[in-house]
Amino acid sequence: MMRVDTAACRAFARDALHAKGLREDLAGQTAGILIEADLMGHNTHGIAQLPAYLQQIDLGGMACDGAFEVTRDAPAAFAIAGNRLPGAHVLTHALREALERSRVHPVVTATIADCFHIGALQTYLPPVIEQGRIALIFTTDPGASSVAPFGAVEPVLTSNPLAFAVPGARPIMADICTSLISNGTAAQARQAGETLPGAYVLGSDGRTTDDPEALFADPPGTILPLGGTGFGHKGFALGLLVETLALAVPGYGRSRSRTTHGEGVFVQVIDPGFFAGDAVFAAEIDALTGACVSARAADGSTPVRLPGQGATRRRKEQLDRGLRLAPHMIRAMELASQGTGVSMPPALPDRATGGRAHD
Repeated sequence: MMRVDTAACRAFARDALHAKGLREDLAGQTAGILIEADLMGHNTHGIAQLPAYLQQIDLGGMACDGAFEVTRDAPAAFAIAGNRLPGAHVLTHALREALERSRVHPVVTATIADCFHIGALQTYLPPVIEQGRIALIFTTDPGASSVAPFGAVEPVLTSNPLAFAVPGARPIMADICTSLISNGTAAQARQAGETLPGAYVLGSDGRTTDDPEALFADPPGTILPLGGTGFGHKGFALGLLVETLALAVPGYGRSRSRTTHGEGVFVQVIDPGFFAGDAVFAAEIDALTGACVSARAADGSTPVRLPGQGATRRRKEQLDRGLRLAPHMIRAMELASQGTGVSMPPALPDRATGGRAHD
């Protein structure tokens, strides 16, 4: 595993996207979100996505230019038609606008219909924390079906991620899917010829398996909802919530045929200080998170980690030492380089030996 300068990786992704025709500012925003995903440890949603993004530009799945439209607007709510523009561009705008409006309105809600793939939701949360706000983000792709309703074997939903940010002395930045694993995790294991860490897939025959190939069989299997075979009704319910808010509310759902990579999004920004006061909210959250991290660890050594703490640590370490490139990330960059003519960034020198950096 080699390391590459983070800024060089970001520039590589930006230049590759721009070389394919994506407008320069859109290319920069999209590349930034991809690299942030890798910095935080979401390697299924980072630069490994670049070849698929470039392919979608060729196929017309991602708009390279143009503007989104605000289709409905009220003081504390607005709706956006994304027009297949990069999700990084549209969601970043929606969050900034919602944060700005939250200076006046304690709760601001926004929806997005039909923007291109958004990437890892956690990458959008740090600006929310910095402004002392709570944020909820729900998103999904109505063109994808990989998760069956609990009790069924036919995929209807997909991994349906949700994220939330909570400010405080120990901020919380959660990003989870409502299935046991994401589509990206399954696809990455399949590409590498590996099995999954557990029996997270239900084959069309109703048997659980750790083989990701079952998802691509005819008929296809399904990723199990969060909770698995015993308590998957809970993950199914959460998946329905995501579909309701991110697809039905924006009016971009499954009632019509959709192509993949188009997403619906629901965003809500909350000013917690409006309700009980900033000081009261801060005291309550700090007491809660303090009790969590002080709880005795099960094995006596590993401390409790709040959602987002690992991502923050990984980001800091990689900004300092360089982005770690796993083999599948290197392969993706090589494909992107071959398809665009943009040169691969060089590996950083190993600090200990003076040679090529590797771990």
